[in-house]
Amino acid sequence: MPRAFTEHETGRIREQLRRAGTDLFGRRGLRSTTVEDLARAAGISKGAYYRFYDSKEALFVELLDDLERTIQDEIEAAVRSDPGQGLELLVEVSVHAVERNPLLPVAMSDEGLRVLTSVPPARLAAMQQRDADLVSRVVALLRAQGRDPGVSETVLLGLLRSLVFVGAHRQAIGTRLLDDVTEWLTQRLRAGLGTPATASRRRS
Repeated sequence: MPRAFTEHETGRIREQLRRAGTDLFGRRGLRSTTVEDLARAAGISKGAYYRFYDSKEALFVELLDDLERTIQDEIEAAVRSDPGQGLELLVEVSVHAVERNPLLPVAMSDEGLRVLTSVPPARLAAMQQRDADLVSRVVALLRAQGRDPGVSETVLLGLLRSLVFVGAHRQAIGTRLLDDVTEWLTQRLRAGLGTPATASRRRS
């Protein structure tokens, strides 16, 4: 019978597996990364790997889940720091999400999408709901500053999700063209927001 890992060893190995997964999935993709590769990188056997994750896909989904939380925490912190730049920040992060996070192109590949469609519906719904909750919080922060996006939260959420996919095809679309479209969209959103001072002049 294999020996049990101590609590300290368990935490260390799990973190090593997560680092290995981020690196290997990002560079090789899912298909070309094996459980043996992940286990070797963490200094454990293939059999020991399954004490931590049921499959390589399970590790991949956990990494995506945590990446989403990290990105959203950073966005919310930045918007709280400067609410006036809230929508521009959301657009910028959405357009550049794929190039800044190597796991996202894998998630949007055919193999990645197959993995995501196999995620239990409740977990997938929770991941999607977090996106909607983030948009709601950002909009609430903007309105607290006297600014209104001028678009529903549902439309804004759909727009941001679409921009992530658009950003993933930057090379096919053309970098200059995508940058121009992003700038145009940002200007439209900025114009829709207005400012408290502008709103006051319009009422006078």
